[in-house]
Amino acid sequence: MIDFEVLTELALREGVQRVGVGVVVRDASGRVLMIRRAAHDVLPGLWEYPGGGREHGETVEAGAARELAEETGLAGCPLEYLRYLDFTSRDGHRVRQFVFTTVVSDGTEVVLSPEHDGHQWASPDALPPTGEGQQEVVAWLTRRLAIPGWRPVGGYLTTIARPSSYGSFLITDPEGRTLGMRSTINPAVWNFPGGNVEHGQTPFTTALIEAEEELGLDLAVENPEVIARRRLLAAVHEQADTEYPVPVCGYVFDGGVLTPEQQGRIRLDPAEHTEWRFESAHDWCALMEPARYQRLLQVLRAHRSGVPLYLERPAPQSEFEGVMVFVTDARGRLLMHHRDRNPGIAWPGHWTPIGGWREGQEAPEETAAREVLEEAGLTVSGLRPVRGPQHDLVHPLTRVLHAVWDGPESDLRLGDEGLAVRMVPLDEVLQLKVPPYMRHYLPRLAAGTDRPPGRTA
Repeated sequence: MIDFEVLTELALREGVQRVGVGVVVRDASGRVLMIRRAAHDVLPGLWEYPGGGREHGETVEAGAARELAEETGLAGCPLEYLRYLDFTSRDGHRVRQFVFTTVVSDGTEVVLSPEHDGHQWASPDALPPTGEGQQEVVAWLTRRLAIPGWRPVGGYLTTIARPSSYGSFLITDPEGRTLGMRSTINPAVWNFPGGNVEHGQTPFTTALIEAEEELGLDLAVENPEVIARRRLLAAVHEQADTEYPVPVCGYVFDGGVLTPEQQGRIRLDPAEHTEWRFESAHDWCALMEPARYQRLLQVLRAHRSGVPLYLERPAPQSEFEGVMVFVTDARGRLLMHHRDRNPGIAWPGHWTPIGGWREGQEAPEETAAREVLEEAGLTVSGLRPVRGPQHDLVHPLTRVLHAVWDGPESDLRLGDEGLAVRMVPLDEVLQLKVPPYMRHYLPRLAAGTDRPPGRTA
């Protein structure tokens, strides 16, 4: 649970030369076990709590249990990590002592080693002569124990969810499509480059290492400026489920764009992935499991917004990623958008209502108003959901809204996307090349059942 290898490496990087262990033993009455060094030992007569050096190849936890058993005869005690103590030894070495604590019954027998010739159960505020560092540790523990509900970090960590974590990259091609890799173990799964964080790694270093192993490309060399920024797109909390029974905290970073030349040098690890491809958000829908597709849409939203987003899986019921907006006017006409014929988009070459992707933390009405303004030049407000069931061809992550527009016809203009926009009489809409879902929604609009109150302009 506590990675003492990482903590030891950190200590060495900070100039610590030796690692030690100590155990503050308390009895049920709150007294602390202190043992006295024998006359023939180093620092004779000094009182201390049990502890010593860690032996070669020994873990920190094992060293603490061994020292406690050797010096006091107390074996099998449950140890909880407390804190560390830095001090300088008599020979001038910097030592970091990892201190644990345990509680035993009043009157527990203590069997001393030859290194010690006396013991006592002392009140924390009346310790026998001991070093300043050990006095500080006991005083610190006493103050913490006086706080209701407090317990040592080593024990506290057993009471909370212990998530794993991963780091990954969102990588695109020059056309803005997203890179996915098909899993060897589960061919239905498409992954971002990345993997689970191992001991001593950070999510970002993990993403870099895993991307190189999985793609055969060092992204720090391929896209140095992007990688140097370490741009976090999203932090994703995934709740435990039956497939992976612990929570997961994921970090998705911007991996930049891979040119065709760079893509030509991709070499997959066949033990992990069997193929790679770049696809648009629309086309990934047919290839990905629903939960993974929703995560992709969320991460793409974070990528577009330029602001890191906190995301959850499963997503809250209120979550959405896109909108479709029916805008009608008082003359019974519907705003229609003639879409581009580009591959990789939904309904290429069709006439559809205005629609688009959510940006940042927008509410559905904010996304709808922005898309109508960008694609048709119209300012609308007073939007509300279209009542009734959603058509099967409209993705569950899409919100379907309606607004009434009564502004001047001269405001209508084509934005940066599509071939044309125009107001079409409701009874003429089906004469155009439209998606099948239009037959589902037109009767509601014709009946006026979804006309918002008030006027919009």
